[in-house]
Amino acid sequence: MELLGNDLLLFLACVALFTGFIKGGMPAMGPFVATLVALNFPAREALGVTVILFLIGDTAAVWLYWRRANWQELRRMLLPVIIGIAAGGYVLTSLDNRTLGLTIGVLILLLVAMEPFRPWLSEWALKNHGLARAGTGTLAGFATTISNSAGPILNIYFLLLKLDKHAFIGTATMFFFFANLSKVPVFLYQDIFEPRYLPSLALMIPVVYIGAFAGRHFLNWIPQLWFNRIVLFFTAVAALWLIYANI
Repeated sequence: MELLGNDLLLFLACVALFTGFIKGGMPAMGPFVATLVALNFPAREALGVTVILFLIGDTAAVWLYWRRANWQELRRMLLPVIIGIAAGGYVLTSLDNRTLGLTIGVLILLLVAMEPFRPWLSEWALKNHGLARAGTGTLAGFATTISNSAGPILNIYFLLLKLDKHAFIGTATMFFFFANLSKVPVFLYQDIFEPRYLPSLALMIPVVYIGAFAGRHFLNWIPQLWFNRIVLFFTAVAALWLIYANI
């Protein structure tokens, strides 16, 4: 199997570096990477490319942050997440590339638009913690399968739990690692992985790891407030760009 052209290889290298960076420092920015890849590959193939890059980044992030995870909360979310992934896999069977591209963009933008309602959502979730957890897990599983974009959903829920940025990234790291692994059988069944991309993606492994260590230093430096603002801004911009490209 041959490598991709120089332009796509350069693009993949930039995305791989950024993927590592967000896995090491800002995991909720995953939708931005998913959107960039979807703008340069057919939407179904983009899902496969993105999840492979994410899994590479997940291995670095797990090594860096697994001790920070809230394991009790992750265990309670397991069943709802599996249900959401199964539902997302079913929906994927009926979407072509253009429809999927629009779906990804609209879904991500809707999730970002939830941010102004976070105080109200937090108040409701505090009174209905079990239901909030089940809903978050199911929606996150669905969103990550359809668009690799569960970050905004988890962002709201993890902030509800009053996790600081280190506990946030540790819990998000383990969530995405297990969620991305769970998507692999679904994507294999639906032929979403394109074998001809694998050699080029294999070259990106060290690039992703470099980005992850840079992201770790960035996380230690950035204030919590700006951490949240940057996540939301870049995610919204990427979603609008993807919607425009598929209209």
